[in-house]
Amino acid sequence: MNKEHSIKQSSILIAAGGTGGDLFPAIAIVEELVKLIPNLRVEFTGSPDRIESRYLPKHGFSFTPLQSLKGFRGLSSSLLKVPLTIMKALFEVRAIAQQSKPSCIICGGNYISLPAGLYAILSGIPLIIIEPNVRPGKTNALLGSYAKMIIAAFEETASFFKASIRKHISHCGNPLRSTFVSTIPLRESAASVFGLDPSKQTVFVFGGSLGARSINQALIKCIDRFAEHGIQILWQTGTDFIVNRELPKDVHVMQVIDDMPSAYASADLIVSRAGGGTVAELAVCGKPAILIPLPGSSNNEQAQNAEALHQHGAAIVIEDAALSTELEYAIEHLLKHPEKLTEMRLNALKHGKPNAAKEAAALIAPFLK
Repeated sequence: MNKEHSIKQSSILIAAGGTGGDLFPAIAIVEELVKLIPNLRVEFTGSPDRIESRYLPKHGFSFTPLQSLKGFRGLSSSLLKVPLTIMKALFEVRAIAQQSKPSCIICGGNYISLPAGLYAILSGIPLIIIEPNVRPGKTNALLGSYAKMIIAAFEETASFFKASIRKHISHCGNPLRSTFVSTIPLRESAASVFGLDPSKQTVFVFGGSLGARSINQALIKCIDRFAEHGIQILWQTGTDFIVNRELPKDVHVMQVIDDMPSAYASADLIVSRAGGGTVAELAVCGKPAILIPLPGSSNNEQAQNAEALHQHGAAIVIEDAALSTELEYAIEHLLKHPEKLTEMRLNALKHGKPNAAKEAAALIAPFLK
């Protein structure tokens, strides 16, 4: 037999998705892994009706959906339906794994990755989980006891696991794609992307692709006052919010912004939710922030993400219910104290982990050789 053809191809199975916050860290790690192992076979799995089903095939990744997860929303579904759905999905994962023969399985968190994690445990395949938030989600809390490695974004995550598990935790930071880290522009060129004046104090406000209605409504109440003070606003409203009034000329509205590195670079201050990916991006970009955690999440993860950045002196936190009374003051106060913004910027950079994806890939690579 030709020696070249006798070499076993390394293979990896990744179960991640549901949200971009769970999917994109896994993609970032995979992109670094294929640089270390050029012949690596990569297979993604997840739900047929969530972000992974649209994004992964479009960007050239091999993706096999778990049809059992269609319409499934984890523990928010009927309790009678959950065990049956997970069992069906487990058999689907087995079929994928028998075909791809992965050397290890990576789970990106939430119910999307639970069947693959269970299969890894039952079959003895090394399990690696990625935790982008301070507090582990229910799936990662369950799988963490069996994982060979936990890639954690925050040092504080270790406190949520038993001491016996902590030795498997590697605090690499939240993996960001190299296309993000390498494309952060200078302020002047970033401002030109959005038609902004780089000499004006600028606030970038966003709440995700769908927007955050409470943030949008709080901003629109005080936007005229900001204009009076010469404050420039870059505002991503999201696709579900329509501004039905005339705005000052220094308010630049977009439904969706794809060039986030430029959006961050153009601003003196960021106002946003506190997802794990957003917090990581803010730190890497060195951006002072006002963080408004998403209320009502089952694990309260955004509040803890925001608090971590606050404790590092890089952000202030406003509760969603207090936005209408506190947002205007917080923005004006920070912009009137540039020395405070500088301090927050430096603290954010200290907390940033721009090489998280590379470090995580280097730790995972030995499982694939």
